[in-house]
Amino acid sequence: MTAALAWSAAVVGGCLLLAGAVCYIRGLHRLHRSASGRSHLGRPWAVAAAVVVAGVVTAPPLGELLEERLSTHMAQHMTLILVSAPLLALSRCGLPLLAGLPRAARRPLTRLQHRLLRPAVIGPHLAWGAYIGALWLWHLPAAYDEAVASTYAHVAEHACFLLTAWLFWWHLFGPARRRLTGPAAVLYVAAAIPPGAALGALLTFIDHPLYPAQAQAAHAAGADVIVDQRIGGLVMWVPMDFFFVALAVVLVGGWLRALQRRWPEPEYGQIDDPVDGMVLEEPSVGGAR
Repeated sequence: MTAALAWSAAVVGGCLLLAGAVCYIRGLHRLHRSASGRSHLGRPWAVAAAVVVAGVVTAPPLGELLEERLSTHMAQHMTLILVSAPLLALSRCGLPLLAGLPRAARRPLTRLQHRLLRPAVIGPHLAWGAYIGALWLWHLPAAYDEAVASTYAHVAEHACFLLTAWLFWWHLFGPARRRLTGPAAVLYVAAAIPPGAALGALLTFIDHPLYPAQAQAAHAAGADVIVDQRIGGLVMWVPMDFFFVALAVVLVGGWLRALQRRWPEPEYGQIDDPVDGMVLEEPSVGGAR
């Protein structure tokens, strides 16, 4: 990616982030003025952290440096998926964002939100499919090189990663009434491990460059193209698998603790011998005594 393209993508992405930030702050102000809305403010610190992290890794000068090589470009993608998106899900910023919109846009979007939140429309299976689909789609050679060469495709790629991952994590870190728990949450996380691992393994073990435009940029930066691609595969493979496996272990632990609270173990004290004090008589043959 050229410097001009990196800066133009940063301008477009920065404008979108700024518009979202203004809308969010306006919504916080409106909810804070309402007594009933103060309980729906969410976690502004998580929104701020998500925006700062996403801005730092995508905007120049760091964003431009990260996109020179496939290995650092994968680190950028993993940061959006494993850091910024979970923070957005944890922040519960949906209602403040809606509240910050103009009334003409807020009413139809509110009706749309109620329809989308139905399990059949935006359930965990669709969130999982959207996240995995976006991960694989944007790492297909044609789509990836288009994102490297085009400002708008590049912004769309990052937005797609962030939004689909946000939706994926929302089912784990969102409101308690919609959050997956127990074996469903464990299965949801565990099922996302093989597709990501397969993509990382593909980048790691393939013996020719998958992305010509990225390979050209890496070569111009002085990197060995195949080694850089393999490191990129490992950057995707290892951190993502570690994060998901660790989260699955935490979820299993929470599930077991919930089971223990629901069915506590009996307290064992001193148990009297049930036959203590009883006189056992051996019957005679034929029943005679």
